[in-house]
Amino acid sequence: MNRPGGNRRIRIERSGAARVRRERARRFRRRNAPRPMHLTERDVEVLEALAVHRMLSGDQLRRLVFGCSASRVRRRLRTLYDHGFVERISVTAQPARGIPPFVYELSAQGVEALGEIGVEAAKRGASGLSLQTVRHKLIVNDVYITLVEATRDTRYSVRGWRHEQDLKLTGEDGGGRGRAERVEHPTLEKPLSFLPDGYFELDLGDGTSFAYFVEVDLATHAQRVWRERAQLYTAYADPQAGLFRRRFGRETFRLAIITTPDYRGRSRRNNVLDSIGRTVGASPLFLATTLDHLQADRILGPVWRMPGRQRPVRLTDNFSGGGVVVRPRRTVVRGGG
Repeated sequence: MNRPGGNRRIRIERSGAARVRRERARRFRRRNAPRPMHLTERDVEVLEALAVHRMLSGDQLRRLVFGCSASRVRRRLRTLYDHGFVERISVTAQPARGIPPFVYELSAQGVEALGEIGVEAAKRGASGLSLQTVRHKLIVNDVYITLVEATRDTRYSVRGWRHEQDLKLTGEDGGGRGRAERVEHPTLEKPLSFLPDGYFELDLGDGTSFAYFVEVDLATHAQRVWRERAQLYTAYADPQAGLFRRRFGRETFRLAIITTPDYRGRSRRNNVLDSIGRTVGASPLFLATTLDHLQADRILGPVWRMPGRQRPVRLTDNFSGGGVVVRPRRTVVRGGG
């Protein structure tokens, strides 16, 4: 028995599916005859940002470069895409929390355009990366962008930002493609690879500055990984060994850990800090917060916690007379992660 309008409803559904496929195809297909354009200074800033950060979402580019409405950003990025200066990389066909439908990266033509104005860049494709890797990299980029937003119109400033790929050793030490630094120290049972997600220096504008390494934790590792990292970073901070001083030209640093928010009474941040505290003690070397605090009006505030301490602290708080010096000590922790 045929219900009235039944076939019509089926045809509408098929038409809708076809429309979605056509819209998706247009997203990743350049227009055959786009309107003429010329590269503006802001366009160059977009290309330079992609050269530095490898991949950025449209919203991240809006916050970092454009500073205007989302619709204007979409139109300009579409123009840059149609003219071949940027690539659009499909991330996921379905909406996913924290992952945009596509991200932008520098194209070969974009690299060439930067080269013509004396800016060296390399094309590092995002295609082939897992969703987890893309999300992780976008969050690391968001850490930098949020810090830039938080320090605008203040006496503070963020300088010297380096991504993971920029922290690899190159040349004679790292080979042609670069590699992670290998850390050897008396407190470590074996040499460990040292390759944080990022590095930056926070200048307070009064002659004081702090150096920070960044680790973004998406709760994909066992706690034993954080026990190992606690030993690794503590060894790297040892002033007698001088590993950090020799490479970065500074005496002290801190580690900023950004992890997943609390869920159903479970706190990944507290578990990470507990693992660190049981390994190296109540060390002010380590600060941790959660992704929901990754906002311009919060990231510099008292949303950070240290192992073994209840009182929250700020990134700009001064510990140990302007920096953190922690002597590593060996602690054996038994039990699984």
